[in-house]
Order: sequence, then C-alpha cells, then structure tokens
Amino acid sequence: MKKNALLSVLIISFLSFYGCDVSVNRSVHLRDGEHSRGMTSVNGSIHVGARCVVDGNCRTVNGRIEVGDDSKVGDLNSVNGRIRLGANVDVDGNAKTVNGSIDCGSGSRIHGRLSTVNGRIELRNTKVDEDVSTVNGDVLLREGSVVRGDIVIKGRHGSFFDHPRLEIRLSEGSRVEGRILVRDSDIEVKVYLSKGSTVKGEILNAQVIKE
Repeated sequence: MKKNALLSVLIISFLSFYGCDVSVNRSVHLRDGEHSRGMTSVNGSIHVGARCVVDGNCRTVNGRIEVGDDSKVGDLNSVNGRIRLGANVDVDGNAKTVNGSIDCGSGSRIHGRLSTVNGRIELRNTKVDEDVSTVNGDVLLREGSVVRGDIVIKGRHGSFFDHPRLEIRLSEGSRVEGRILVRDSDIEVKVYLSKGSTVKGEILNAQVIKE
C-alpha cells in the first residue's frame, strides 16, 4: 500500500511538473480559453471549457469528461463516466469509456476511434475517422454524421442467458463508409436507415430496416 501511494505521488508530481492539471480526489476544471498540457483525475470529473486547447490527454477513472464548444483536445479516456462533447470539438486521438455514454455535438470531429462498453453513443453532425464500437448500447448517427471506419458491436463474454437487443439508427443523411459488424450472434441488432442515410460496406449479423 505504501509503495502504491508513493508511486501515485511520484506520478502526480511528474505530471504537474510538466504542466498537466492533476488531481486525485477532486474534479479538474479548465476555464474558457485556457491552455493545458494534459488533465488527469482519479476520483473526479474533467471539465474543459469553451475555446480551450489541451495538448495532451484527458484521463479519469471515476468521473465524466465534458468538453466545451470549439475546444481542441487529445485522447479522452474514462472508466466509470460519460463523455460529452460540445459543438465543433476537435479530438486529436480516441474517445473511450467503459461504463458511460458518449455524446458528440454538432461539427465535432474525432480523429481516432470512438468506443464504450456499457453505454449509448450519439453523434450529431460529427465525423469519426476510425471505428465506432460498443458492447451494450444503442448507436445513433444524426444530422449528416460520418463514420469513416466500421460500426462494431463487440461480443459479450459469459452471457449465456442474456440475449440483448440493440439498435443502430442512421438518419438525416448520415453514413458509414465501412461495415456494420455484429460479432456476437446472440445479440439481436436492428439497423434503421432513414432520410438518405447509407452504409457503404456490408451489414453483417443484423436486420436492416429502411424507413
């Protein structure tokens, strides 16, 4: 225990020395228009204001991540918490959480992957350069959102008696340039395509409903 505590102190000291905003048991805030080299918390949320620049990553274990309008950030990583992006947010990397939803505002762009395990994903006029993935959660693409990679519903290990039902909805001209892939045949997935929305690749192990 003492070794772990000492290691945590050393890591926090190192990150603080290099200009990162770091906390263990409280939330970290970056006010509108400010700059940071990175933001890290353990038991707290991360709040990035509008028109901010975060050169490094935003990471927390038990907390949500919120990024304000017109901000630029690196990777976004949470374990137990949702990720919410305002309008015109630029993520130079991946946005990932385990237990939480992901919500992206209009005009935002993720240059890497977007993923959650237990949570809903909603994109509004958002571009994702790589894959979008989840295990337990619906996926909604609205207002002309674009996924350049695949939408992947990953397998659930050890769920012998549970047969979940998920929905993937594309509307208002949204498109997936890759595939929609359901990796677990025990998951019932319906793909709804409406208002000129398209999937360029194959749709595997899912029912397609055109509206």
